[in-house]
Amino acid sequence: MGARSQNVKPGGMFTRLRGIVYDGIVAPLVFSKHPPRYDARGISLGLIIGLIIPIGGQVAILTLLRMVIRFNYLASLGSSLISNPLNAIPLYYGYYCLGSWLVGSSAELNFTVFSTLMNPITDAASFRDSLSAFMHLGREMLIRWFAGAVALAAVFGPLGYGVTYKIQQTRCKRAAERMGLAYEHFLEDLEKGSS
Repeated sequence: MGARSQNVKPGGMFTRLRGIVYDGIVAPLVFSKHPPRYDARGISLGLIIGLIIPIGGQVAILTLLRMVIRFNYLASLGSSLISNPLNAIPLYYGYYCLGSWLVGSSAELNFTVFSTLMNPITDAASFRDSLSAFMHLGREMLIRWFAGAVALAAVFGPLGYGVTYKIQQTRCKRAAERMGLAYEHFLEDLEKGSS
């Protein structure tokens, strides 16, 4: 074995990934003191923003949205990591291919060429530089990319809302039962605390 492979702990990457998922998505939901729709809205918005906004801009957009909409901000940040520097190029290529199909033409670029075009975006030092490089990809590619991104966000945003709402509703019903409260009264108490 080489020196490099000896320094890697078994399961190290997966342990870190599991920690990120737990800290970013699971913990904000498990320890939430908000009604189910508040948490579901956070997951849904995080997925939509994470899928549509290029990497680096999600936090800024979610922060702006938080000023006008009430939602579980921490859960939204975690779910926005659906697109991240580790999966951006394959994900964006998927957007490009799906978008090409949606606009009725074939994907003209193979993955290798697409990856090369994405390098200035993924290697950018700031979101501003990344966005600038993104805008230089050209109208045709941006239309295809955006069509694919919106299509996926239109599916996964509502799906994330529905699944999260159901999970959080079940969690809240169990908590109300343990406390000897009617579910409706438990929700009223959560609403008061969320105001």
